[in-house]
Amino acid sequence: MRLPVLLLAAALLSGCGLELPGQPAPVAAAPGLPVPAGAQEATVVRLVDGDTVQLRGRGTGPLPAEPTRVRVLLVDTPEVHGEQECFGEQASERAADLLPDGSKVRVEADRDPEDRFGRALLHVWNADGVNVGEALVREGYATVLQIDPNERYLAAFERAEAAARNADRGLWAACG
Repeated sequence: MRLPVLLLAAALLSGCGLELPGQPAPVAAAPGLPVPAGAQEATVVRLVDGDTVQLRGRGTGPLPAEPTRVRVLLVDTPEVHGEQECFGEQASERAADLLPDGSKVRVEADRDPEDRFGRALLHVWNADGVNVGEALVREGYATVLQIDPNERYLAAFERAEAAARNADRGLWAACG
């Protein structure tokens, strides 16, 4: 009797087969978006919302050592500040799961380093090697938003969005 209980506990702790109704199952790193060899290491200072995070850079790269607001490239999550939008809280919660405060990440710049609000524009991979933006899109927490001329990984993000939309994941099911 004890062995089945231990196996069930191990399966639950590992996330095996664990999917909550109405919530997309977390997914693993996308094979097409490995962490680039030259990506800068950074530390998560705090999450602002689903597509904006404050990071502190380490070593050489696009981020300085002081906390910097970063817009995650190629994603748009529903708003949680001001006028709240459908699925915004869920998107921010999922982003917080992917980018916990104090965790290490890797970042890579694309072609345009900054948006009109002064935020750094970066691709972000978490400590598990998951491209955060692509995971949010693939799981249905975000839509693709290209800020010209940044288009590296755009095709992969568009495929992820189409798959999420076709499967009615996340905001595609909840927000009509």
